[in-house]
Parts: sequence; structure tokens; C-alpha cells
Amino acid sequence: MKKITKKELVQLIDENSDIVHFGSSNNAPSNEWINKAESYLHVPFSESYKWFLVEYGGGDINGEEIFSIYEMDFKSAIGGDIVYNYIIDIRDNLHGKNEVVVSRTDFGEEFYFNYNKKNKNECPIFFRLGQGTGSEYAIDFYEFLYKRIKANIE
Repeated sequence: MKKITKKELVQLIDENSDIVHFGSSNNAPSNEWINKAESYLHVPFSESYKWFLVEYGGGDINGEEIFSIYEMDFKSAIGGDIVYNYIIDIRDNLHGKNEVVVSRTDFGEEFYFNYNKKNKNECPIFFRLGQGTGSEYAIDFYEFLYKRIKANIE
């Protein structure tokens, strides 16, 4: 697959507003909270994920929540807060310290940043079903969103 641009992704998002329910920049977590999350996780978010946070704040694709930052204490945030999910995953030995889940489906699919494979300012998204070994799903967050939207319209 060719590298997905922001422009292509935004066009796909706009064309599929019936299944893509993202917020807006008004819903975006502040830079302070993004920095807090990165500090807690001990990893810098990829540029493409930061773009998503700043542009949309969060949301879902056909009911599949894309984890965000809820701007509340990470240990009590629950739901789709990316740091809260990381805390639970580490506590329950579900993922390693360099694996940050960004979405889970009702079918047991997990999509996570694999910081062991980070490349400059981007981080690939890996896919895993159950407790199996993960495999690369997308080279960056743009491609991840693009593929998840396409998977839900085909």
C-alpha cells in the first residue's frame, strides 16, 4: 500500500461521516495533557497520532473507539483513555511496556503502537487477535485510520 497522506485520510473521513464519528479541535486534549500522557508512558506519541488528537480529540469508526486522552487522572479515567488502557494492560500482563493499545474491537482484535519498531517520528500500528503474536498492520496512524475506515465500508 502506498503511503497515505493527511489529505487522502481527511477526504475519506469526510466522505464516510455515517460511520466515522470523530470530534473536532474543540475536543482536543491540551498540549499539557498530551505531554503528561507521553511522560507517563515514557514514549513520544507519533506525529500522526498527535495530529489526530489535535484535529479530532478522539472518536470512533463504526463503534470502534479510537483511544484518546480524557484529561483526567489516568488511573481513574476508564473507557477509551489511552493511558488508562496502558495501565490496565501492564497490570494484567496483556502487553509489554513498549506496546500502547489504541483500539480494541468487539471481536477481540487489538491495535497497538509498537514502540520497539519506532522509526523517527512515527510508530507502526500492530494487530493482534487474543493473546497471539502481533503483526504489523499499518506503518503509521494515518494508514491505520484509513484501513479501519475502509474495513468498515467494504
